[in-house]
Amino acid sequence: MRIKVQSLEEAQEIVRRRVKAEFGSKAEVDFLRTTLETDLSSGKKLWLVEGNIQIRRWLFLKRIWHFTYFVNAEDGRILIMRVKRG
Repeated sequence: MRIKVQSLEEAQEIVRRRVKAEFGSKAEVDFLRTTLETDLSSGKKLWLVEGNIQIRRWLFLKRIWHFTYFVNAEDGRILIMRVKRG
């Protein structure tokens, strides 16, 4: 089994690119926690990446969302994504 995503920086960069593609270039990403975990049902290695997305709208208005991404360590695909208003 070859692991493509070997460091937490690589997992965070995958998530950063996905957030920028979805929310636009003004989105600021702040990572809170990144850990490598094993899925008990299938035995796959997954990167758990948590953090906040902050988007500034106009001068004083900003929106903040909390996100959780699960990135497959073997091929770098995002398997599960959860975003909720923070």
